[in-house]
Amino acid sequence: MASASFKSLAVVFMVAVIAAAASVSAQDLAPAPAPAMDKGAAYSLGMPVAVICSSLLLSMLSLFKH
Repeated sequence: MASASFKSLAVVFMVAVIAAAASVSAQDLAPAPAPAMDKGAAYSLGMPVAVICSSLLLSMLSLFKH
């Protein structure tokens, strides 16, 4: 009885492998388009420097206090 279960599982597995291989080979291998430039990309820092420095300062203070 276990042999029949194993055979049916093997058949299901083989069908899944063949279906996956068929879907992969059907895809077109075109290169991806280049991403568009973000507006305001020249300014790379998203947060103000004061927020980052204050966050680092508070983190260091809490680390030293502990």
